[in-house]
Amino acid sequence: MAKRYYRPELDALRFFAFACVFCNHLPILGRWFRPIRDSGAFGLCMFFMLSAYLIITILLREKEVTGTVNLAAFVVRRVLRIWPLYFLVLFAGYLLGLYFPDSAHVSGRAMLAFSFMFGNLYILNHGWLGPIGPLWSLSIEEQFYLAVPAIVRLGGRRGIIVISIATISFAYIVLERLGFHRAISRTIWVSSFVQFQFFAAGGLMALWLYGRKLFLSLSQRGALAIVGLAFWLEAGKLFPLQTLGSPKPIPLVVAYLLILLGTFLILISVLEIKLWIPRPLIYLGKISYGLYLFHAFFLWLIFDTSDRWPRMLYFQHHKLFAIPLAFGLTVATAALSYHFFERPILKFKERFETIHTRPA
Repeated sequence: MAKRYYRPELDALRFFAFACVFCNHLPILGRWFRPIRDSGAFGLCMFFMLSAYLIITILLREKEVTGTVNLAAFVVRRVLRIWPLYFLVLFAGYLLGLYFPDSAHVSGRAMLAFSFMFGNLYILNHGWLGPIGPLWSLSIEEQFYLAVPAIVRLGGRRGIIVISIATISFAYIVLERLGFHRAISRTIWVSSFVQFQFFAAGGLMALWLYGRKLFLSLSQRGALAIVGLAFWLEAGKLFPLQTLGSPKPIPLVVAYLLILLGTFLILISVLEIKLWIPRPLIYLGKISYGLYLFHAFFLWLIFDTSDRWPRMLYFQHHKLFAIPLAFGLTVATAALSYHFFERPILKFKERFETIHTRPA
């Protein structure tokens, strides 16, 4: 069992992170929904922290079992997990833009940037894209993981600690500078140096908990989750991503501290929980990569193109039906993608694993 690491509760947490992002992208303008929408964006930070926690835990286990970290195998695993579906969605978005240039156009420059995992830099300079917009976050993940296996292999625990603390500290220097220069919210949100702090925090969590058990009661876990969500809601007020405003330095730094702490507390509240988790939640977490990549297509289809397909006008004005339809289509497409496209690749990926990450 030293060569297997799988935690079903983290699959459920992946789905929670996706649900937050999905809410953030919904075109609901009601006053009651605004706090949920604004704080929902931070589900992406949960994806980042959770990903770093898992990957560094697995690399530490690999080093403990084998005495080293196989850099080539790590690269192959990342490529097999991320690139096939990523480039399929990117190419589909490009083709869609040829038919709907007004709302889904993807320029050659954008394709080049996203193909070389610099999509966030393209968004920073040119603004949000249509259905392929969420792919920018994968650029940040791949940028960060260029260095992680080498750090674990050469620097060990001390290297992870030093680089993680330096990364978090530098993120807040960048935030202060961005706030001082009155950068707009989009520029701040897609900055690699700002988002790297969540990977660094996930790495520190992996080190802290490695070889330890979390002994937390359900009431303690509930309290941590409530405080974490409250931090997110407060951060959403200080840093509303839906506006084009330019937050001042102090509110911006405070907002990101709340996001960081809130994400940490929510993750801790779920990790190693001794509670029955419904199988549908675990399954939705397994297909969360597809959910994340496909959902923007269906939101675009239903909410942004009603002028081209008049039948969609009904859903445009009846969000009670439109939102479940978009969610259902996203789940169905992600499920088909997982079973017929991703899973065969994941089985092949197991050949390059020292520590297996799928259930036994």
